[in-house]
Amino acid sequence: MKKIIGLSIAALLIIAIVGVGTFAYFSDTAASTGNTWTAGTLTLGLVTTGAATNATASVSPAGSINNSMQFTNVVPGSSGTITWTLNNTGNVPGTLTLVAINTFNENPPENAPEHAADPTDSIGLGQDLMVWVTRNGTDILGSTGTYVAMSGLQTALNLEIKETVTIGTPMVYVLHWQVPTTVNNEIQGDSANLDITFTLNQ
Repeated sequence: MKKIIGLSIAALLIIAIVGVGTFAYFSDTAASTGNTWTAGTLTLGLVTTGAATNATASVSPAGSINNSMQFTNVVPGSSGTITWTLNNTGNVPGTLTLVAINTFNENPPENAPEHAADPTDSIGLGQDLMVWVTRNGTDILGSTGTYVAMSGLQTALNLEIKETVTIGTPMVYVLHWQVPTTVNNEIQGDSANLDITFTLNQ
């Protein structure tokens, strides 16, 4: 009887050892690290250029993003252009809004020829300076060969709202201007001023 019991205990030990080996398993690990959030940029670049015939054209201050064209010595028969090239140099799409202020001044004191032509100071560059404006080749005031009085420029530019400025693709406004040769002494000494603020919004 004792031998039989001994054999039974040995058999049980073997079974237990075999049973421990059956608990091996596969494993795998994946990780998501370095998750970051970076805000985009909305950057409006502006280049102002221009040219004139029978007048003097200059940019002031040169090389600045906030600059303007100056046209001096304008006479009947003068003409020229201002080109505003806008770029969204950021990485977020934006829409453009324009705010324009256009003012006209009679320059006192009048000289004799101006007074003779315009005794009441009622005629100036608002009527006699003619313009035609395009956006990326599309007419927004006047048309090729059909210029209109500059007095309507402010309203037309202020209607330019929510125009998309595509990243990497310039938006170009061109203002063509001229003083017809039929204009007389009534504009001597008079002046016109145009201020435009371009705003790019998300």
